[in-house]
Amino acid sequence: MESPHVVLGLPAAATLDEITGAYRKLVRRYPPELAPEKFARIHRAYELLASPALRFEAARIAPDEAIHHLFAIPKATLKPPAPPPPPLTEQDLEPVLGPFRRALLVKLLREGFKE
Repeated sequence: MESPHVVLGLPAAATLDEITGAYRKLVRRYPPELAPEKFARIHRAYELLASPALRFEAARIAPDEAIHHLFAIPKATLKPPAPPPPPLTEQDLEPVLGPFRRALLVKLLREGFKE
């Protein structure tokens, strides 16, 4: 079974307006009087893509061969990963470690002067 998207020359993520536009363009190129077989394929593909009820019915009848063609997953492009952050410096850690260092220094000084 040929994908209806391929018959109409559309990507998998095509909207209903794009489907209708492609159908009309192909019907003008292949009218039923001059190319009845080609017109029948185009019309069948348009009917399947334009009607969710027909898509579900076709998928119910032959789920293994129709599911990929009728409910195509659009191609996704991923963004490149963000560059890693620069390594932390002593200056970056000062707000976190400063109070701890001061408390440790006070503790050492108190212990040192007790004797």
